[in-house]
Parts: sequence; structure tokens; C-alpha cells
Amino acid sequence: MKNKARNDFEIMLRTLGITKKRFGEITETKGTTVDKYLANPSLLRVKHIQCLANADEIECDENELLTYLIK
Repeated sequence: MKNKARNDFEIMLRTLGITKKRFGEITETKGTTVDKYLANPSLLRVKHIQCLANADEIECDENELLTYLIK
């Protein structure tokens, strides 16, 4: 059974081909923290948003990412 995306942020990550494992590697988080951030991206810390903005897979800066997260 396929898992459904819980929100637009998770849909965006899946569209870009970023798995939960890769998300954890980019943000330097593990396990339940990855699940928590994917379920509620408003909990992401500035450090993690910066890591995501600097990732090769995501082509936007921190401000664009923040704007997307607070929609």
C-alpha cells in the first residue's frame, strides 16, 4: 500500500525525488524528528531550512522556501 502525502510540503519533496532518508540526511535529523517535520513543516528550525535551501535537489533560496512553508 502506498503512503499518501500529508501536506503540500511533503508533496513538493516527493515531486523533487527527496525520500525520507534523504530529507534526514539533508537536515541532519533522524527517525521521529523526520516524521515530525514532514507532518508539520512549520516546526522546522532555521538551521534545517538553510540546509534544505542549500541542497542540490531543491532550487530555491531560504526566503522562497519559507514562503512556501507558511502558505
